[in-house]
Amino acid sequence: MSPARQTAFRVSLLIGVGALAASCGGVESLSFQNPPTTRAASAVSPSTLPGDLNLVQQPVVPGITTTTLPPIGPGKASITGSVFGPGGPVPGATIEADRLVGNQVATATATTAADGSFAIGNILGGRYRVRAWHGPNLAMTSPQIFFLDAGQPHGITLQLTAFNGPDIATSANPGVLQVGQIANLLVQVTNPTVGNDGVVRDQPLVGAPVSLTNGPEWTVYNGNPQTTGTNGRVIFQISCAQAGDNPLSVSVGSGSPQPVATPACVQPAPPTTTCNTTTTSPGHTSNTSTTEPQSGC
Repeated sequence: MSPARQTAFRVSLLIGVGALAASCGGVESLSFQNPPTTRAASAVSPSTLPGDLNLVQQPVVPGITTTTLPPIGPGKASITGSVFGPGGPVPGATIEADRLVGNQVATATATTAADGSFAIGNILGGRYRVRAWHGPNLAMTSPQIFFLDAGQPHGITLQLTAFNGPDIATSANPGVLQVGQIANLLVQVTNPTVGNDGVVRDQPLVGAPVSLTNGPEWTVYNGNPQTTGTNGRVIFQISCAQAGDNPLSVSVGSGSPQPVATPACVQPAPPTTTCNTTTTSPGHTSNTSTTEPQSGC
């Protein structure tokens, strides 16, 4: 039966029931029993969790335990001052103020003005470490450390040192030479550079010509000058012509000669000769060998 015909049948049935109720007079309403309630049975899966969840083994999470850094502000103290270099006030220098609390550090930074001045305000009191730098060649050799009173201003002056290269270091093998003996002289050339963190690092100077100069008592066997490699090094093969401390200097590029440490030179030990001596006595002859310097037997 179509949905439309089902609807018409239900309406006719209701009209008929209503008419029957009106004719009978004693029937006011009809009641029908509710259909039985049915529920689909659901399968219950057995639990896979242990009864005591404390027995569950959790994998270890990589990392370290972190703590909250100590505050550096807001407060009523301040640090002010100026930064100077070899040529006077240093504009654009970076100032780093570290508040030290136990083994923890809270940091505030500032930049110097055109006259080299700076100010770090609204900070708390405590123990402070302050340093300054200006890349690529100005930095402090050691920071200033002081106690800052809460609510008080503190004035300081920071002095920067210029780190200008190149720097030269040498090493000889062997450390003591005999006259005429060939040795290896290693020359390391670096260029100190101040990084963005204010730390001075020696960077190898690559492709720089290196010459041995001012060493009349030295002979070079493998070429002079030589050019530094990727590690900033060259190796010269040298020998000394006379005993004693003979001066030697190194020049990098067109730079001025810099005296360097050289191995001490000594005279070789004189060669020795063996003398055979024959001693004759009545009824007995003996041969004796003695070793003496080469001055004759």
